[in-house]
Amino acid sequence: MACQQLRSTSLPVRPHALVQELEDELQRLRSGAAASAPSPSPAALVGRLGDAYGRIEELVGLPGGRDVLSSARWRGAVEAALDASVAVLDLCERARDAAASAKQHARAARRALRRGDAALARSAVRGYVRCLGKAGKQAAGAKKFMSKRAPADAEAPAAVKVLSEAVAVTVAVLQRAMASLSARAVDTRRSRWCAVSRLLGGELSRVVCRDLDGEDGAMSAQETLQELEDNVEAVESGLEHLFRQIVQSRVALLNVLTL
Repeated sequence: MACQQLRSTSLPVRPHALVQELEDELQRLRSGAAASAPSPSPAALVGRLGDAYGRIEELVGLPGGRDVLSSARWRGAVEAALDASVAVLDLCERARDAAASAKQHARAARRALRRGDAALARSAVRGYVRCLGKAGKQAAGAKKFMSKRAPADAEAPAAVKVLSEAVAVTVAVLQRAMASLSARAVDTRRSRWCAVSRLLGGELSRVVCRDLDGEDGAMSAQETLQELEDNVEAVESGLEHLFRQIVQSRVALLNVLTL
């Protein structure tokens, strides 16, 4: 009897702890995605967000959570969360495609430099910046649209509140990831990036990087392009993980409504 009583009093602790962990992690991710904050690497942000969605799936699957979310009162909120997940999946897929294209552009730029074709290398670096910039603008547009959504009801279940916050954080993280990857190719403040940024042309790049002509400059560009390629590949992998986790959390919500 004592064992049963202990078990019954300890059951509510787990959902509460999980909610608190998710809320804290989403807040950390939101802060990391803020433009004014020193941010973790884009790959780290995206990877942690994917892990958070894995915990959201766990939250939705808790017996108490399923009972509340399947109730008639909160059905509309769950359906709204499902609709938002479709938009987020589309945005995530576009970011993943942009990362894959950027990786190919960085690779093409390295090959062109090895052949001594500066014009082709310049075109490839511009392609790298362009495709990431486009994905960043799409995320910014989605962020503006999402900001107009009504906040979750104050009495809404914890899972609904967390899902609403996760949507906003996802958009912010994707925008920051694309912007960070793009900015590294044009950062003239640090000499190690000059050899790549000068490929984009412009008076500022030429002045800052004029001492990088010749073999040493070409080697510096090769190394920097390799790092760009590695960074964007890590983000691409993180986006694949994030995409799968969002899908799984969506399936968990669908199961709540249909099972």
